[in-house]
Amino acid sequence: MMRRAFAVLFALLVAQASAQAKPTSFIITRVHVEQAGIWQEKLDGDETRERCARFHLSDKAATRWFAKAKEVTEHAWREELDWTQCFAKGTLTTADGKTYTWDLDRSGRGQVKVSDTVSTYLSGPELPFAE
Repeated sequence: MMRRAFAVLFALLVAQASAQAKPTSFIITRVHVEQAGIWQEKLDGDETRERCARFHLSDKAATRWFAKAKEVTEHAWREELDWTQCFAKGTLTTADGKTYTWDLDRSGRGQVKVSDTVSTYLSGPELPFAE
């Protein structure tokens, strides 16, 4: 009986998580962009510092991105998703009042740093350069 109850509860949690198009580990109540247009030098990248300077991200746009993002595994985030050298960073506050730092690159690959050794990895829509 207990095993069946656990299986039903687990199935409900999985169904609920897959129906949401946003991070499922936490509920975000506030997003703040501290800096955008950051260029990170990488040997195999083709973005320039000047082009990255045109990458602007408002609090409102970042909030929309987080609402559309989904959680992915660390392996998928590191090995399967596209990346760019242009990124933004900031903070977010969750429903339980905790504040976390995040970074998001222009390709739509982001992470929320839960601690020094733990992150929640995200994939969302690509973000455009400012015109």
